[in-house]
Parts: sequence; structure tokens; C-alpha cells
Amino acid sequence: MHITGTPGYDQIKQTTLRFVEAMKIGDKPGIYRKEAGEDESFYGSYHAAHILDLFGELSLLPETTRRQWAELFRQRQTQQGYFSGKADDVRRVRSLEELEPVWHYTRGNIWALRILGYPAAQELQFAMPLLDAGRLYRWVKHYDWSNPWAAGNQVLAAATVLMAMRDWFGATEVDRVLEQGMFPALEELLDEKTGFWGTQYGADLSNALFGTIHITPIYFAQGWTLRSLERNVDSTLACQLSDGSFWPGGSDCPDFDGAYMMANLAALTDYRREDLQLAARKYLAHALMHEDTEHGGWLLHRRDSVPADWVPRPHWIWKEGEKKAFAELRDEDPARTHIMLGSWFYPLSIALISHFLGDTGYEGPYQFRNDSLHVCNVFNPPAVPGKQD
Repeated sequence: MHITGTPGYDQIKQTTLRFVEAMKIGDKPGIYRKEAGEDESFYGSYHAAHILDLFGELSLLPETTRRQWAELFRQRQTQQGYFSGKADDVRRVRSLEELEPVWHYTRGNIWALRILGYPAAQELQFAMPLLDAGRLYRWVKHYDWSNPWAAGNQVLAAATVLMAMRDWFGATEVDRVLEQGMFPALEELLDEKTGFWGTQYGADLSNALFGTIHITPIYFAQGWTLRSLERNVDSTLACQLSDGSFWPGGSDCPDFDGAYMMANLAALTDYRREDLQLAARKYLAHALMHEDTEHGGWLLHRRDSVPADWVPRPHWIWKEGEKKAFAELRDEDPARTHIMLGSWFYPLSIALISHFLGDTGYEGPYQFRNDSLHVCNVFNPPAVPGKQD
């Protein structure tokens, strides 16, 4: 069904693409900054591709442009198959235990390649140990689930890799391995009292929300039933702040996470539907407080906030040899105002809320995919098994 863009859709598309264009470096396809004043950035390129895809612009590029862009990601792949920005990793063979620092980076490269329509150059040999269901089960369970935000990120990356092994390289056993290994582990780690992962181990609701949003797309992609929906709704609504945000002063990742859960929960249950609708409208008003209509792009913090309102958000970093993630605090510098991630996650979250509510004035032909898992929703059109969107 064709959806016509509303004036609101056209507005946020223009705001967003202005920033993407401003971050472009030179004429070579795919070279972008992540933020003003920086040099070329992998994350700038990866997020720019997803932004263009959200608004249907990526598929309009010539095939030669998309192929050259994809080659930037393919060149980051090591001989063992994982992706790294470090030259020393090209020939380095990592054990399963040594992969922690590269899971997130590998995930981003694979998602970018999938939406560009190209496979990795090398088979994903590094993940072969996880094709054993028992080992996959133990691997999921070995994480510290008192920090589901960090653990969920790693598990989502592994699911991404396994699905790519299936779709790119014909690993037909992947669905069975996920069903017999990852699914039972995640089911055992779900706290039925909250509908979130990790709260029974001491995680607060916000950390658990930010972990849960990394687990639920796996369920949707694989067609697994998400349990404890009513408690999930209760917990998600409890995480929303009075200004509609999910982080003090607003923050792209937490805010997207809250919007993602609200839109998808509303597609799964009618429980507290009026409360979800009110929360979604409050969130939409909040998200628009990040729009920079004057300069383009989306602000790191609400327009009406001041540094005293902000709480530095942790970015979970896995250092070489460490068994737990390290919280690197960022985003508290008033000189940093816009980053590429915000220009992906705020429009994406508005797309989700407009899909849910249907009367926001921001409805439009947003592109939702099943194979880039941050854009995989329970209401997406069914994917053809073994075929990219």
C-alpha cells in the first residue's frame, strides 16, 4: 500500500537530509563525518545509509554508487570474517571469548551492507562456534545480565551475524540453532514480573528497557512469541519521564528505545492502550524538541534544556581482555550539539509513533526493514526466508 507523505513527514525529511548532506565529505560515495569538525567516520557512513534508507532515498542512488559505498564496509572485514577498524586485526584470529570488542562494530557493518544490498566479502568464520546450539545457549547465559543494556547489545550482534550466515552463505541450520540455543537462554533470562530482561538480577528499569529493545527485534525477526506483554507495557511506561523523554534532557538511543517498545507493544496488545497513546503523543512532542529546523539535523539535547538538566549517557565499551563492559560517559559537552545517530533515531522514532497513532501529521512512506534489526518491527511486512528486503 502506497502511503503519501504528510507535510510533517516532508518537514522532518528535509531537516534530516540537510544534516546528512552537511556531513558529506567529497564526491566519493559513502564518506561522511559523524559530527561537525571530525574526519571521516564509520558511524557517520553507517548511520547515513540508514537515514537515506528510512526516507526511501538509498534505493534511488545509482547501483554503482551503492556498490562503491558497500565496498567501504567490505574493506573493513578481516580474514576471519569479523569487522574491525584496526589494521592489526586484518590477520588476527580471535577466539569466541576475544570477540567482545568487535561485536558491535561488526553488527553495524553487516546492517549497512544488508540495506545497500551487498554481502560481506569473506565468510563469517569467526562465529562458527555459535552454530552449536549448546554453546550458543551457554554463550548467551555467560553475560552479566545485571547490565542487560550491555549484554543485549552483544546478543543482538551475534543474532545479526548468524542471520547473515544464513542469508549470505547458506548456513541452513541457523534458524534451528537460534531456536534451540538462543531462544531458550533468553526465555530463562526474561523477568516475567517486569517483562524486561535483567531486572531479576538487579538492573533498574531504564537499563533493562535499553537491554530489552536489543532482544525484542530478534524475536520479531524469528517469529518468536514475546511473553509478559502486559508487564512490559507497565515497565516501559514507568520509564518515561514527565517531559516525554526516556533520558534526562533527552538522548537519541534511550528515546528511540522507548518509542520502539511503545509502537511494537501497541501492535501486540490492547492492554493500557489509552495510556500508550497518551505516552506516545507526549513522546512525539518531546522528540520534536530535538529538531533543528534552522540548521538541519537533530539536537543531542532538548532545545529548552540546559547542561544542568543533562545526565551523561553511558556508552558501553568492551576493552580487549575484559569480561565486562566499561561505561564511557559522553554527550555532556555543550559544544557538541548534533551527531549522525540522532538524525537517524529521532526521525525513526517519529516514524514508529506515527505508525502507531496514525493521526500525528507526520505519517509518510518510511521504510522499515527486517534485516537491519533496529528497524525490524513486529508489524513489518513478512520477509521472504533467505532473501534480503
